[in-house]
Amino acid sequence: MISRCGLMQKKDGMGMEEFKDYWLNVHGPIASKMANLRKYDQHVVVDAEHRHAIGRGSVVIDGYSELQFDSYGDMVEGVESLHGEGANDVPMFANPHCQILVLAKREVIRIPEYLRGRKLIKRVSFLGRADGVTSEQFVKEWWNVHDRLVQTVPGCVGYNQDLVIDRIDGGVSVPYEELPVEGVVEMWFETKEAFDEYYASPEFARASAHSSEFIGAINTYLTETYPVALPSA
Repeated sequence: MISRCGLMQKKDGMGMEEFKDYWLNVHGPIASKMANLRKYDQHVVVDAEHRHAIGRGSVVIDGYSELQFDSYGDMVEGVESLHGEGANDVPMFANPHCQILVLAKREVIRIPEYLRGRKLIKRVSFLGRADGVTSEQFVKEWWNVHDRLVQTVPGCVGYNQDLVIDRIDGGVSVPYEELPVEGVVEMWFETKEAFDEYYASPEFARASAHSSEFIGAINTYLTETYPVALPSA
């Protein structure tokens, strides 16, 4: 399963509620008509506080879309199936310069069944590589060391490490240097108390110290997720 994530910034002069209303109720139903689309979520930013010792990167958003497909080819067919319709109304509510991250999703901690369908606190982080760290080194540290450290931290009930496999800007693939995001972290917490426990724990401090060895920039947001009904659903 791969995800096509659009990094959304609201239109200049538009309020957050107006942006959210148009995105969810007008744009969402249009994009949901894509061929091959398996799942579609819209994630609205509710908190942009920076909670990490590592400095911020270049990803500044008010929300991000997530459209899931079985394969990259299915994604390309899906986008083409709208014949531009999905992009035409973006200037009505958002910055038309919408960069895209294509992700290979990796589930590390599966959300327990008893929590599925409940409103959880979601944290998403966009990660850039530290200076001198290659893509291969980043993945080795992130997927083979850091994931184990994070699993020791109390409070987290779900954890994904999503690797960027393509970056799209202006409709074409661009190199890492033009959109410096190597991975996307998704984390879920049952309560605000659990979220605070996570950040205050010595286990988080240990994981955070390790992350500075391979992560050079991070943008972190709390989001609310709005699933979009698909026409065939």
